[in-house]
Amino acid sequence: MGMEVDEDDLRECYIKFGEALKDFKSVELSSTNPPDPFNILRDFRSIAGSAALKSLEKKDSNKEGSDWELEAKLWHLLELLGSYRTSDINPDEMTTYSYNSNAVFEKKLLQEDRNLYQIWIIIVWIQNNMNPRLTESLPTSKWSNSIISGGLKSCDLDFPLRDLEADINVKDKLEDHAFYKYVYHLLLAGKVDSAIEECRLTENLTLSMILCGMQEYLDPVRDTQIQNEFETQQGVKKHALWRRTVYSLSMDSRLDQYERAIYSFLAGTIPQDDVINDSNWDSDLLLHLNQILQIEIENYLFAKGKLTTDELIIPLPSKPQGLQNVLDLVSSKHVEESEHPIRILIGAVILDTLSLVLHSSVEMLLDFVKGGSTDNYLAEKPYLLRIVTHISLFLSILEPQDEVSSNDRSKLITAYISVLKFHGLYDIIPIYVKFLDEQAALEAYSFILSTLEDHEVRRKQLEVANFLQLPTPNILRRTTQRIFNETEGDYTPQGEILVTFDVEAVDRHLISGVEWLLEGKLYVEAVESIVALSRRFLINGRIKALEYFMDRNQLNDVLKSYEFAKISQRDSEHEKDYAVAEILEYQYLVEGLKKYQEWQKTVKLMDLESNVPTVIAKFQEFSKFTYKLIKNFLVDLSEDGSNPDGDVFYEIRSLYTPYLIIELHKGLVEASKLLKISMFIKEALEITNLVANETDKIYLLFQTSGKLEEYLQLVAYTAILSGSDYK
Repeated sequence: MGMEVDEDDLRECYIKFGEALKDFKSVELSSTNPPDPFNILRDFRSIAGSAALKSLEKKDSNKEGSDWELEAKLWHLLELLGSYRTSDINPDEMTTYSYNSNAVFEKKLLQEDRNLYQIWIIIVWIQNNMNPRLTESLPTSKWSNSIISGGLKSCDLDFPLRDLEADINVKDKLEDHAFYKYVYHLLLAGKVDSAIEECRLTENLTLSMILCGMQEYLDPVRDTQIQNEFETQQGVKKHALWRRTVYSLSMDSRLDQYERAIYSFLAGTIPQDDVINDSNWDSDLLLHLNQILQIEIENYLFAKGKLTTDELIIPLPSKPQGLQNVLDLVSSKHVEESEHPIRILIGAVILDTLSLVLHSSVEMLLDFVKGGSTDNYLAEKPYLLRIVTHISLFLSILEPQDEVSSNDRSKLITAYISVLKFHGLYDIIPIYVKFLDEQAALEAYSFILSTLEDHEVRRKQLEVANFLQLPTPNILRRTTQRIFNETEGDYTPQGEILVTFDVEAVDRHLISGVEWLLEGKLYVEAVESIVALSRRFLINGRIKALEYFMDRNQLNDVLKSYEFAKISQRDSEHEKDYAVAEILEYQYLVEGLKKYQEWQKTVKLMDLESNVPTVIAKFQEFSKFTYKLIKNFLVDLSEDGSNPDGDVFYEIRSLYTPYLIIELHKGLVEASKLLKISMFIKEALEITNLVANETDKIYLLFQTSGKLEEYLQLVAYTAILSGSDYK
């Protein structure tokens, strides 16, 4: 698998790509002038290039380094072709005259034929990424060994072709081979001046003169259209004839194979396989594109009457191949290279079919998720998801209205966000959310936020989201809604409901959902969610979870902010709002439960040395508060006929009021035993009057909760205690 980097390097790469996008968005949001989208590609190329250099410094990372290098080339090509294809190039109309040199007509052709100009761009791109290196020393004179040994009777460089008895020394042949090989690769890389200089240094004067014919003839005096580009005459007038001359030389089997290859390249033809055996995907593509360019130029000049038939003495290919055919030919020759996924993307950039490849990537991604494919580039080479995602982001900036690619882009970004989440890179996730449409952003980002509970991580998310001007309020609302929906099954009452004093993970998860609204200062929605949270906890006996939530948040401040926010929203001053009153009731209940827990702690710690008056005071505080709570908890809200949630309040009362009565009863009996105060027994029995009276009708709550029998048994046991010798 390519690009097998360690976790730190991988995280660094993800972060740098995210920061490049953030920088772009920062300029876009803060500047009146839109930023250059191609700066993103330049950043991507720089990141990949740096990673390639870092990888190549490692002795065992050649494959990884070459992958990074290939990626850098991809971003560079996308920049070059993308900037040309999207530019509003409207050059000044160039008028040509019959007396103009061929070079003027060539320039006009490239201006008019955008497809041909793109071929020229691709050639330049390939050449820019070539770096020919001299691996052997070159001679400083021509055939010196042969002359010394007597194998040559003349220093004329053409002499061996005229004299069949000429004998070139083996060492000279090896030196020639090294020279021609190096010059050939210099020419492929577009370094013509360097090639000519090497000819001068090695006394290969004939080749030096031949290379001068690469340039079409031009005369700044006559060719005023381009007089600013050149100061003196240069090139050859009979360039077509020159092409055929060097082509003839390329067919001479007596010449060194690389010398023949040089002449083939100059003629715009493809060297035969038995001539060159060290070609690769890039160099072969370059040769075919060079052929297309030369054929198109010559055909254009012939059509414009700039060539005559006497110059076309040797037939050369005159029908250019299409780019798709060229890529197919190159791929058939270099199968392994052509199957590299990044090179497939390069091919798509060349053919301008990136949208099709991106769509194919999405299908591969979906297929992988469904488990329908074991041979999947995106699965085998995870770095590809990063590349295709960022390509789709770049294209969305160029063509924001492309709805077809928008669907594919959304799926790629969503998948990439999941990868960032896997690596814990939460800070850069909002940057990618920014590139989604609002509905997709709500779903993707709310999913991420619903999993975050660390306060500092959440704070940073809100900071970045607000900076990027995301629809943060709607995202937070959707996050809370998502968490409520996810946890609904955990709060569906089944069987007997018991009041519990533990806080489970699902409780904390639900609380985190409500706290997103609090952290986002969405107080109206927050209070509504607090009400829903409280009801959900209480109906399921999770009183401790509600206490945990209230201890974590300053609800009194929240309620004040809520009431202030509601002033501007309220349609009528007479509109009733029960939310604040309901939450205050739940705060009251939690306070009562805390006093109960404090009493339980006092009982456990009580011994002979305990301060009895202090213990009695604590108990009385607990019992009085609980009695008042029993009398008043949710009573007013339940009896308000205009409140549509009366049934909910009754359900909560039927669980907690009997519970409070039973626990208070037990507390009185227990205090009576511990403190030897028989009056507490009497107080416990007197609670039955509260339960049985028709005014409060608390007995109905016992019947609803199924706690009536338990309570009656408790009363009976207490009555027995009161009639015994226990005083």
